[in-house]
Amino acid sequence: MSYKTIEFEVGEHGVARLTLNRPQVRNAMNGDMYDEARAVVAAVHADPDIRVLVLTGAGDAFCSGGDFQYQQSQRSRPHAERIAEASKLASWLRELDTLPKPVVGRINGPAYGGGVGLVSICDVVVCAADVRFCLSEVSLGLLPSMISPYVVRKIGVSNARCVFLNAAPFGAEEARSMCLVHKVVPREELDAATARQAARFLRCAPSAIAATKRLVDFVDRHGHEENFHYTVDRVAEMWSSEEAEEGIRSFHEKRRPAWFVAGG
Repeated sequence: MSYKTIEFEVGEHGVARLTLNRPQVRNAMNGDMYDEARAVVAAVHADPDIRVLVLTGAGDAFCSGGDFQYQQSQRSRPHAERIAEASKLASWLRELDTLPKPVVGRINGPAYGGGVGLVSICDVVVCAADVRFCLSEVSLGLLPSMISPYVVRKIGVSNARCVFLNAAPFGAEEARSMCLVHKVVPREELDAATARQAARFLRCAPSAIAATKRLVDFVDRHGHEENFHYTVDRVAEMWSSEEAEEGIRSFHEKRRPAWFVAGG
């Protein structure tokens, strides 16, 4: 299938790659990109052969945020239509965040505004050492609205206030100190480091990964009483699962489980 604003491919062992592909505007996001990328995420969700999704950008940027021409074009539209259009990014972020498969961020260049939101929903983030980040919205009279739940969750309230309120750029090492990214590598090592991170997920049971992503999300949002019942119920379900049976049997038989891909 051909796309106007993205590229999508599925490689060996079910490692897929979604590339933001508007390099002429540093992969700025617009309505077409939201529509195309959301369709891809839905396809990844539905395809049991896809086990990992890598998110990256074409050219020398990861994502410069929202396309200004696209945003300006919304000004004269009725409020209800502006709500519908704004919901596209919010929905895409939510769909990526809740995707029951690991998302690996390959951050190949600057991430500004909404691009930082995309970084924040990745389960593991590998970043080139010379990448710059910026939450530039307030310097333009804008708000980092839809991305804020994910960025604040990722870096914490104190760091969020610092980078949201002054629009100051920051580098990869500072991003790592705030836990926005996990691995900072020389640019020439970015592909190899991304591949290593993706391969690690291929050692693990797909359904267990999906359930664990839901587990992390649940326990983060609930208190002791709800977590007590939820986690006990998850263990009871786990004990009867085919994956748990295969995993424990393979351990005792000193062999790799059925889902294991060598090199992970």
